[in-house]
Amino acid sequence: MSLENNSPQRRKERRGTFLREKISVLSASLRLNKIVPALFLLLLLTGCASVSPVVKIGLAAPFEGENRAIGYDVIYAARLAVREINEAGGIGGYRVALVALDDGGDPELARQTAVSLSLDPAVVAVLGHWQEETTAVAQPIYAQNNLPFIPMGESPFGAADPAIYPPDFLEKYQVVSPFEETAGPYAGSTYDAFQLLWQALEKSEQTYGHIDRETVAKSLNGLQ
Repeated sequence: MSLENNSPQRRKERRGTFLREKISVLSASLRLNKIVPALFLLLLLTGCASVSPVVKIGLAAPFEGENRAIGYDVIYAARLAVREINEAGGIGGYRVALVALDDGGDPELARQTAVSLSLDPAVVAVLGHWQEETTAVAQPIYAQNNLPFIPMGESPFGAADPAIYPPDFLEKYQVVSPFEETAGPYAGSTYDAFQLLWQALEKSEQTYGHIDRETVAKSLNGLQ
């Protein structure tokens, strides 16, 4: 190395160049630290905006007590119907969630169940209660809260002989049940009631542009 290249002036110039390079790298790092969180926030907001809206369907039945066989019969049919509609893309951009509550076959518990479902604004319809005494208590509560209610366990959604169920329904029913349960007398009518409800929800979205209790009630009246 020549003396000229190692002169104090050259060393000073090299130090200045080194400092400028470090400052440039530090500035770039600071800019990157600002950009990355901003990009992350943008991606997070974009992901949130893409989440489909959800509507809830209430299912009130005796899942405990002496009539629990009814509840276990209908819950798997309900799960099958909800799984199918969501796998098909939902209804008009809406995903469907099932809210299943036990009324124990008890009128007082049925009253509490009806109140609980009525208080959730995302619940746009209810299917239940499969027994005359529990239905009699719950139905006026749904009516007071403008919550569409399909009474189950009576015509046209009463019991049926499982021998008349289509083989593909029996097979799909077993798939959604944890122990390959056999569909009982209320499984078929429960599944059919959900198909009617899907029609009402689809009509609500197509006719009114959204799904809520009022539009579902209007749509159901036109279908039943």
